[in-house]
Amino acid sequence: MMRQVLLIFVFGLLQASPFGWARELHYSNWSDNPRPYIDAIQKCAGQSFPTVPAGQNIRGGIVTHHFLANGLMVRFFEGLRNQSSPETIILLGPNHFHQGLANISLSSLPWKTPFGILPADAHLVQRISTAIRLPEDPEAFSGEHSVGILIPFLKYYFPRSKVVPILIDVNAQDSRLDELRDVLFRVLKDEKVLVLLSMDFSHHSISSIADTRDLKAKEVISSMDAKGTRDLRVDSRKGLRLLLELLNRVGCDGVQFNEHTNSARLTGKSNQPDVTSYFTIYFLNASAKGNGK
Repeated sequence: MMRQVLLIFVFGLLQASPFGWARELHYSNWSDNPRPYIDAIQKCAGQSFPTVPAGQNIRGGIVTHHFLANGLMVRFFEGLRNQSSPETIILLGPNHFHQGLANISLSSLPWKTPFGILPADAHLVQRISTAIRLPEDPEAFSGEHSVGILIPFLKYYFPRSKVVPILIDVNAQDSRLDELRDVLFRVLKDEKVLVLLSMDFSHHSISSIADTRDLKAKEVISSMDAKGTRDLRVDSRKGLRLLLELLNRVGCDGVQFNEHTNSARLTGKSNQPDVTSYFTIYFLNASAKGNGK
């Protein structure tokens, strides 16, 4: 009898999740160790951080997820904190390893970070999930550094904010991205919601080729040319297309490039054969206050 009860209990656990257990938390990179982040922040102490023109509001941004470039991350978030106090941060990132059940992935689970728990905006996740008919898929986020690297910075710089993480696979259908864009546009009518894209730029080339590719990327982003993203060498073309279409609709009319560099310059290895490049960018529009609204 006891054996039958035990088997029924174990079977119930297996049915609770396709992986046999019910996940309660996501874990950021270094979720128990703040030292890599504290060291990066302290190295930037006393440096100048990005500012934006008076009357302008940051509605979105692009930041790297390559921790080699942690100085860029720190300066990006320091400048953002000085200019913005979002209640919710939508964090878009590439699904590098094609994990999960679909090509767009959502989760309302909280994140364990070295600075405490970062809650998801569960209500907003559910709203998006319902609008695009996509169930949550927490397992897609396991080990995905495009969000896991940045989540601790969100908790550190915006301790009262919530996050909506969204992974976008390279195979995501345009029709699904259009549906996601439409619901996010409605969400971003609230100026207390900010959207960030976690993205690196050129990969797998020498520095001079990376620079040429980055010039093209800068032209496309400067002109908010969503269609032009298809020809770029970046690690989230579809995420960038979504971001540009979304911010065009929101009314962003200013693109501020803060920093640009690559892994060869950061390491001092000019002959590095496998260079990754980075920009940090703010997308601006006139604030409601500046418009007299």
